[in-house]
Amino acid sequence: MAEILNHVQVVSQSDTAVLILGESGTGKELVAQAIHHLSNRRDKALVVVNCGALPANLIESELFGHEKGSFTGAFNKRIGKFGTSRRRYDHP
Repeated sequence: MAEILNHVQVVSQSDTAVLILGESGTGKELVAQAIHHLSNRRDKALVVVNCGALPANLIESELFGHEKGSFTGAFNKRIGKFGTSRRRYDHP
């Protein structure tokens, strides 16, 4: 546990993306929240994505978004989770 907390402290001070892996119920979201709370982005929204809950054929669209008409059922342009988080970070 001390090693995890040390990693949280270190990565929270950097401006980089962090991939948190682990079994279900191991506290991945808590680690993400701790990193966010200690980071310079603490005043911005934290966008949490449970990739395990996304259907395989929609992961790319959910994360990166899509343009209108890019596939059957894409009736509108949609900003993905990465675009949403960046927008929330860049604009107060």
